[in-house]
Amino acid sequence: MTSEDHGMFGVGGTGDTSGFGGLVPRPGTVLDAQRPYGGDFDEVVDALEEAYPQLRDALERVVVDRGELTLHIVPAKIAEVCQT
Repeated sequence: MTSEDHGMFGVGGTGDTSGFGGLVPRPGTVLDAQRPYGGDFDEVVDALEEAYPQLRDALERVVVDRGELTLHIVPAKIAEVCQT
């Protein structure tokens, strides 16, 4: 179960005088990235894959958003990948 934020400035109850108290922000959605990732990101993933050949099995998802690369690693494989 997730909580939902209400209002523009996080004020609850009677403290919201902004007029934005009824707004409910939509959760953002970031799609999984597909190769080519762009920039130097392909080189980074290639180097990690060369050092850790089982990388494809260890990745849950890859996200490229706002100029940043995020590799989501299966929790059971995090230590293995980090020791590479």
